[in-house]
Amino acid sequence: MQEFARRYFRRSQALLGQTDGGAAGKDTDSLVQYTKAPIQESLLSLSDDVSKLAVASFLALMRFMGDQSKPRGKDEMDLLYELLKLCQQEKLRDEIYCQVIKQVTGHPRPEHCTRGWSFLSLLTGFFPPSTRLMPYLTKFLQDSGPSQELARSSQEHLQRTVKYGGRRRMPPPGEMKAFLKGQAIRLLLIHLPGGVDYRTNIQTFTVAAEVQEELCRQMGITEPQEVQEFALFLIKEKSQLVRPLQPAECLNSVVVDQDVSLHSRRLHWETPLHFDNSTYISTHYSQVLWDYLQGKLPVSAKADAQLARLAALQHLSKANRNTPSGQDLLAYVPKQLQRQVNTASIKNLMGQELRRLEGHSPQEAQISFIEAMSQLPLFGYTVYGVLRVSMQALSGPTLLGLNRQHLILMDPSSQSLYCRIALKSLQRLHLLSPLEEKGPPGLEVNYGSADNPQTIWFELPQAQELLYTTVFLIDSSASCTEWPSIN
Repeated sequence: MQEFARRYFRRSQALLGQTDGGAAGKDTDSLVQYTKAPIQESLLSLSDDVSKLAVASFLALMRFMGDQSKPRGKDEMDLLYELLKLCQQEKLRDEIYCQVIKQVTGHPRPEHCTRGWSFLSLLTGFFPPSTRLMPYLTKFLQDSGPSQELARSSQEHLQRTVKYGGRRRMPPPGEMKAFLKGQAIRLLLIHLPGGVDYRTNIQTFTVAAEVQEELCRQMGITEPQEVQEFALFLIKEKSQLVRPLQPAECLNSVVVDQDVSLHSRRLHWETPLHFDNSTYISTHYSQVLWDYLQGKLPVSAKADAQLARLAALQHLSKANRNTPSGQDLLAYVPKQLQRQVNTASIKNLMGQELRRLEGHSPQEAQISFIEAMSQLPLFGYTVYGVLRVSMQALSGPTLLGLNRQHLILMDPSSQSLYCRIALKSLQRLHLLSPLEEKGPPGLEVNYGSADNPQTIWFELPQAQELLYTTVFLIDSSASCTEWPSIN
């Protein structure tokens, strides 16, 4: 930092012009050391208006650290928010970084110095310095790390900020106070497919991508490409809002209410499946099974042999060796087909399958079930049930499948594909109000080229979730360079 000061501080040029080079060097070094007097101009060469703000930020910093008395009516939280608000101006960030480094260097009072380090640790989690200051700041933190724990946390926060962009929203006062007291760790619950809950600890600047990477490690997934095929979904107010979290979203900024929960699920299925981890197998099985039983991976009601095999695999996956009852059988069939299937035929065929599969372990049955599902037309898509669509050929309920490349429409009965829209051709997504009182909302999609514009709309309860998920998939696709307009 002494080298940075010699190169870029306002006073360094005048000091370097002195005849006694040694004295000038010592005076320049003092520019990056604690001072008990407020500065009268910015440390860096800034315009007059910005320099006045820099003087104000230095005084606020001294008051926050306890080196100057607080003005009447302001407490430490007011001063902290004032400093962070000033840092929102990019032209002031390097200046404030230099100010706090100056005040924690050689500070005579450890408790005041610690408050300065706490602010620096907070600052690194919000705003990155310029590329000019970055190497000097990094070296300063590395050199301070062995003797200052907050320097190590500052390094971690800075690395995260460079990678993910920093926390966008200011924390509430309660979270800020906990941070200053060193109580920033918080327990977070993630709901996995199959009703399994995963508990993990997060901190002030933990982002969604870090927790998803942790979850993937539990499943034996380490390849970055496969990790990116999973997403955390935020569910609020009993499914009134469901959306995938962007990887860089700070979890403490979104999980703020009691009615908010987080769920993890696989959203892409492009990486070949591998069954070398028991948690991986059970998690994938639970997600695929749920989609199948909800009718999102349709099978014909007349496909008795296929339905019987899938029922047998579900039965074996429970380590159940008893002969299934008729009620058991119906529980293994998608809800939409339970009144249409030939129960007697399927039960007979299921018995044959169970005898043929004798000796299969529950895990082997789960793997076989996933592999059977992977052959179905909508496997690998996020599927929504659409009540109405603006296509004359589709007058009844329809299934909408969504992946990173396409949006498709399928008739659930005939499994005929009626429409395929490339996500990269989307131009605009627009939420529609319900057409009828207490009816479901809609989503209008504009796509195609300027020469051949196309419009289609869907009516479904999850219209908002569909919009958010579509945008998330477009953003995560390397082939799409622009987002559609969203309303």
